[in-house]
Amino acid sequence: MSYDSPLKLFRDMSKNPDFYPEDPVERAEIKKMLLEDERQTQSKKSLKITKEEKEEKRPETITSAGAAFKKTIELINSDGLLPEFCENKTEAGIIAQRRAASLNFLNNILEDIKNYLTQVNKLQLQKVTDYDDVEKYQDIIGSSDMLRRSYHNKLINNLKIAMRLININFNADYPEEARLKEEAKMPERRGMSTDRLRALMRQRQYYKFPYATGVFINFGKAPKDPTGEREYIASWAADIYTDLAALSETLINKDNKKTPV
Repeated sequence: MSYDSPLKLFRDMSKNPDFYPEDPVERAEIKKMLLEDERQTQSKKSLKITKEEKEEKRPETITSAGAAFKKTIELINSDGLLPEFCENKTEAGIIAQRRAASLNFLNNILEDIKNYLTQVNKLQLQKVTDYDDVEKYQDIIGSSDMLRRSYHNKLINNLKIAMRLININFNADYPEEARLKEEAKMPERRGMSTDRLRALMRQRQYYKFPYATGVFINFGKAPKDPTGEREYIASWAADIYTDLAALSETLINKDNKKTPV
């Protein structure tokens, strides 16, 4: 037995009124169904527009420092092995772990930048007139400056660890011999011959990052003395500060997450 939709019946009645006797109750019910159908259609369109608007409003990087950092995230999330070696599950798993560690340190760097520059701003806002006496002011400034320095040190440490991880595992510009030397220190490589290690490293995909030295920060221009290096990193942090929201969203975006093998 076939089933005719009441909506079809309503349309047929409208087209051929002579063949269908007037039934006010039935027509009213069908009209109500049509109105509800239209309401649901409009609601779905509205939800789609809202989703599109949110995607359009997604923050984008606006500084060159932010763009380099974002590019680094995207490259790390690329495939880890060359196509002909994609069945090597052990190496794929190691790369997945290294990828997760690298992204974690990049996330730490963004958090360090936020903490460091927030503390810098607090220091700049401190005024001696806000305190009862000069000695109390000096104590507050001293403690605040120690906290600023602590955040700065943490930023420098995480930055260098991230650079090392990315260089070993993903950077095409990193010298092969240096890569082998660093890789040989890893726990899963204990007892492995240099030739075997070299063969495994050549199964990987490597990428050209924004900077050959520094990956996401142009470390080739950093001064060699410790004080100059600190100032260089502080200046870079200030440059990238504007893009923290966009970069954090890039890191947590589900499309950028890789599932370990």
